[in-house]
This record gives sequence, structure tokens and C-alpha cells, in this order.
Amino acid sequence: MKFSEVVQQRRTVKSYQPGKEISDAELKELMQEVVLSPSSFNLQHWTFIAVKDAAIKEKIQQAAWNQEQIGTCSILLVVCGKVDAHQDAPEIYRDVPATVQDMVLPMIKNFYDGKHQLQRDEAIRSASLAAMTLMLAAHNRGWATAPMIGFDPEAVTKLVKLQSNYIPVMLMALGYKKKEPRPRDHRWPIEEVVKMNTLDGPGLTG
Repeated sequence: MKFSEVVQQRRTVKSYQPGKEISDAELKELMQEVVLSPSSFNLQHWTFIAVKDAAIKEKIQQAAWNQEQIGTCSILLVVCGKVDAHQDAPEIYRDVPATVQDMVLPMIKNFYDGKHQLQRDEAIRSASLAAMTLMLAAHNRGWATAPMIGFDPEAVTKLVKLQSNYIPVMLMALGYKKKEPRPRDHRWPIEEVVKMNTLDGPGLTG
């Protein structure tokens, strides 16, 4: 499928075929594409908890306004961000030349140390970029997805046993759609969302 077709056809799907499985091998192939997503300093802040266990899914569903797609999707992914991912920099850069390490590692430390809001923002940004890659890559494989922020983060944190340096960024249903979603909702015209040079500049007309 052409990339432009993937982007145009991808939709959020909330109705899934229950009992339809995605194997661990299939999921691994998908995630091998997802982890190529960009992240600041290549810190790769993302971690994904793949929930297949019906009992855990049911408890998460209760903590997420009983949204139908959580119970019927093949896999529920808890997309997480690691807030102290900058501490992994020495491991990430261990195989690069020493000259690069000497330049980049102090830069990363100075950029993130003690800046808790920045650390959290960066974890959310990077995990969200990976989540978008996941949605596009899944559609390319014939699967459907639904990103969700409607859940109790404290409850979900406990249910999937996240450590204190991880935050749940979003939930992502993954599976086979049961029916076509309704027509796409209104989108702002390009001239409203792309401004030239400044916010009060003219809109892009092409």
C-alpha cells in the first residue's frame, strides 16, 4: 500500500471482531517498525505493555469508562513514556566513537537533569510519535487501531505494574475491525492550519 493511501485510509476504529488473534510473532514484526520512530537524542522514551490477558483487559476496561474496544480488540497496548530515559544515554551511545560520546553525553545530562516537567513532556512526545507510527504501520498490515486517553492513569499504572519512572501516555486498541467506522469528521481547511511565516500571516493556498 502506498504511504499516502495509508494516511488517507487510517481511521480510529472502535468496533472489533472478538476472538480474532494477532500472534506474538506478528506483533513483533509490527513493533520492529514502531521502534524506528524518532525521539530526542535517540533516547527512545517509549515502552509498550501488550495486554492479551482477558482478566487484566477487563480491569483496564473498568478503569477506562467501559469502552467497548478494550474488551473486544485482539491486543490492548498501554503506551508508556519513561520520564528518566536520559539516564539511559551512556548505554545508548556506548558503541559510538568516543568523540561523539564526549560531546553528546554531557549535553544530554545538562539538558534534562533536574527538569522534571521537561522530562515528562519529552516522554509524552516521544511515546506519542511512536504511537502514530504504530497506527500507520498497523493499518498497512490490515489491522485497526484506536488511541484512547479516557482512562484512570493511576488505576492503569497499578494494573500493569508500572514503576514510578514510567507514565501511561495512552491506551491503544489493536485488532481486526468489525465494521466500517462512520464518515470522517470535519477537518479544518489547510489555509486555516498552515500559516505563512507568522501566526497572523496568510494561510497556505498553494
